[in-house]
Amino acid sequence: HIGKLSSAYETGEVYNVNIAVNRAIEAVEGLLYNTSNFPIETICLMIGNDILHTDTPKGTTTSGTAQDTDGLWYDNFMIAQKLLVRIIERLLPIANVHVIHLPSNHDWMGGWYLSQSIYSWFHNCKNITFDIDMRHRKAFKYHNNLIGSTHGDGAKLNNLALLLAHEFPLEWSSTQHRYIYTNHIHHKTSKDFMSVTIESSRS
Repeated sequence: HIGKLSSAYETGEVYNVNIAVNRAIEAVEGLLYNTSNFPIETICLMIGNDILHTDTPKGTTTSGTAQDTDGLWYDNFMIAQKLLVRIIERLLPIANVHVIHLPSNHDWMGGWYLSQSIYSWFHNCKNITFDIDMRHRKAFKYHNNLIGSTHGDGAKLNNLALLLAHEFPLEWSSTQHRYIYTNHIHHKTSKDFMSVTIESSRS
């Protein structure tokens, strides 16, 4: 949520563009530290997911919901672009990178533009692949694992496992472990639907 603004006297916590960027970088570094003793073949980087807090010059989400904002929309776009470039350049020396764009409700248009700009930046790099179209749901097969992803503001939770099987039948039939990651609700949850574990990540 680059561009989100929160004041401590109102919410008990300060949040602004600088904090958003620092948290993203710290999260990447923390994950790399925790996995440093493992041989990493591929890194799946999911982008989108409301990386931009607003999607209009008036400081609203795509559908017109007004937001408290920090900074101007075009500055925040450039900040998000530089952040993603920095993260990808940090990851590429470690392993191949697969970038997945997940369309989301705060930045339906801006998030897609951002993903396309990242593709343009790295499209000649041999160690990076992209899945950045506007489909709500994506899937990534890694050996015997099928990793589904969606922002979480579309299909109902109890339909996601069946949709994964329906929309990715070849990947489904050739894997044993299946996961779906969502982000929309902003708090951590985990639930099993038969052979599929669906988790929601914190904001």
